[in-house]
Amino acid sequence: MSPAASSRWCPTPEQLMILEEMYRGGVRTPNASQIQQITAHLSFYGKIEGKNVFYWFQNHKARDRQKLRRKLSKQLQQQQQFHQHHHQPLQQQNQRNQPLLHYLDPPIYSAFHQLFNYNTSPFLPQVILILI
Repeated sequence: MSPAASSRWCPTPEQLMILEEMYRGGVRTPNASQIQQITAHLSFYGKIEGKNVFYWFQNHKARDRQKLRRKLSKQLQQQQQFHQHHHQPLQQQNQRNQPLLHYLDPPIYSAFHQLFNYNTSPFLPQVILILI
């Protein structure tokens, strides 16, 4: 294909601005009539065909979905890392909190020790102790 016969559309900054504004305004999948109107309007700013408008909206939607998927995947990954780091198994929490519990009065220490080490019932709520 010769350079003169190139079919690739290069939108002008004005065309892009108008298309972006329409997209932000809620236009996602214009019908045939809307595509004709948009094409006619954008032709004042440079060469354009209906297929360019059609594919621009299709591609823009796909890229938005892709960005959203990446963002949600990243958030899920961060949540999983947070939970892995901050919600260690109960046995590890016991070992970490054990020295602090020794500073409590013996009866209180004994009660906490029993709660942390012997809470095997699935019906009892898990208790998280925060010592300041």
